[in-house]
Amino acid sequence: MLSEKGILILEKLIAYNHDAVTAKTLATSTGMSERSVKTYLKEVADFCEEQGMKLDRKPGKGIKPEFFEEQICAVQEMIGKDHHILTQKERQNYIAYILLSGWDTYTYALFSDELNVSKNVIVDDINDLSSEMETFGIEIHKMAGYGIYAKGEEFDVRKALRHFCRIPISDKQVINDVDHRLCHDAAEIIANNFRSVNLRMAAGAVHHVESDTNIVFTDYTFQMLVEYISIGLFRYDVGKELLDERFASEDIPNEYRRMAQKAAEYFEASNGLKLPVPEINYIAILFMCAEAQNCVITQNSDTESISDDIIVYLSNLLAANLIDNDLLGDSMRSFMPGSLFRTKYGIEIDNPFLEDITQSYGSLYTVCFAVSKFYEKYARSMPSEDEIAFIALQVGGALHRNPMTVRALLVCSGGFATGNIIAGKIENKIPDVNIMRILSSDKINEAFEHDCDLILSTIAFECDDIRFMQISPLVSFGDEKRIREKCFSLMTGQSAELSVFSNMIEDKMILFEKKVRNRKDIIKKAGQLLIDNGCVQAEFIKDVMEREKVESTEVGCRIAIPHGKPEHVLEPKIAVIRLENPIEWGKRQVDMIFMLAINFESVNTTKAFFHDFTKLLNENVVRERIREAKTPHELSQVIRSELGWN
Repeated sequence: MLSEKGILILEKLIAYNHDAVTAKTLATSTGMSERSVKTYLKEVADFCEEQGMKLDRKPGKGIKPEFFEEQICAVQEMIGKDHHILTQKERQNYIAYILLSGWDTYTYALFSDELNVSKNVIVDDINDLSSEMETFGIEIHKMAGYGIYAKGEEFDVRKALRHFCRIPISDKQVINDVDHRLCHDAAEIIANNFRSVNLRMAAGAVHHVESDTNIVFTDYTFQMLVEYISIGLFRYDVGKELLDERFASEDIPNEYRRMAQKAAEYFEASNGLKLPVPEINYIAILFMCAEAQNCVITQNSDTESISDDIIVYLSNLLAANLIDNDLLGDSMRSFMPGSLFRTKYGIEIDNPFLEDITQSYGSLYTVCFAVSKFYEKYARSMPSEDEIAFIALQVGGALHRNPMTVRALLVCSGGFATGNIIAGKIENKIPDVNIMRILSSDKINEAFEHDCDLILSTIAFECDDIRFMQISPLVSFGDEKRIREKCFSLMTGQSAELSVFSNMIEDKMILFEKKVRNRKDIIKKAGQLLIDNGCVQAEFIKDVMEREKVESTEVGCRIAIPHGKPEHVLEPKIAVIRLENPIEWGKRQVDMIFMLAINFESVNTTKAFFHDFTKLLNENVVRERIREAKTPHELSQVIRSELGWN
């Protein structure tokens, strides 16, 4: 049987199943030294071999576990709950809960004993938490001979409890019969961390408001309401109420004040709990952050205008007519008021589709990052990746309902039957292409008279028509790549500023890093590179850091695009960092970082960037060539050749 540390490493390997993970990453996430990890990996490798579980060693990339589900289930049953050792995330979750709940007698030694790790690991965990909690206005204090405690305004503490305490502290089993809109994991967290009675009271209050107003809240905002109301009730129970009226009643629209009052009436009638005005206003703010399935809760000219401006902006970036899509307009006008309020007040939601959206709509998700400028303008803050993903989902749905296809003619010399085979091959490989007509080689001149977007020919022909492209009758991989690029260019609009954009990546702006182990260090290195080359002001690094704490800029394919405010940009440039080993970046790992010092206020510049960047994001072969480049110059040349800059 495995030792406890061997079990911890195996648990992490299961979490990284099908992905390469290095000893450094395992060390960081387990709280062990890299040397210890390498020692215990031998034990784990022997165990896996005995169990028939495959561990692939990838030179330069780490270990890639290839476990089957039945093997994972068997191992988890064999290990059992009694042997579970907390991961770094679980440790920090526990520490955050203790500190935010008001305990002030815990010391490093006590945390060390309870969590079965060294004091040095606890010190590192608390330092990491301290840095993250600063973004919530929470300070962690350490007093010699006394203890460690967290201090901040009550509203900020409640938001921090929701953000950091995402794992149940105890193991109370929960039967989620509250509402299908509340996921089981969220119900377990609330019941175990903030008391079962508060879970039921919060859900009951929201149901009461829905019944009274004939409103049905969306799944994700129903869950948000139950979470934050439960936390508010928990804090009020222990005497940590909102003492000052941070949210003045006159600043809250009447419809939300009425909702909060109805919730307060429910608490008093069902549990004899009479809430003071600041607590009722807190609940009103939460209702302002919610959306309904069956109606727009509040609608005014400002939010309508913002929604319409975002649609126009994205239409320009994507060169797609989203403006006339009434369903998208209605959807955005319903979504944006709550989204802006959530961003303004720092209220978080869980987007259950986040992972699928970043995978299925990777390019579109990346483009939608550009709408952050609207949130900065109207909410004075950055939206979370969950908010961005919801916009990408809505826009993606609109594009599917109004598909853009490239109308093409095919000219070939092999006869109609051969032409049909080639046309079928093209349409099967590249769904964006619609072969409208097949012409024989003797009618090639007629092709240029047709109203079409693309002319594909299996025969050579000299002409200046930019629609013309010669391909092989076999439709080679190279042909497929060129057709895809042409389609992308036609569907998103080639920018006049591409020649300017091609100068944004230079050899001197590319770094290969072996030792950097966290996101903060990478941001400092990339930012300093931009500062040293006169591209940005010193404030740029701090701005990027603040953005990353609110919104992870990981966009899929192990790539991140951190960026700062345009007012700190002196010269548009992109700093590129390629890592030898992937690191944690938000919820996923990355090994390629493109730090953007560009102006998203300029539609043309933004379109130019996303036009080319999404090509890199969409092509597996290109990404692998970038990762395999041996020098900054070689990496730069790969990008330039693939994007046609040379």
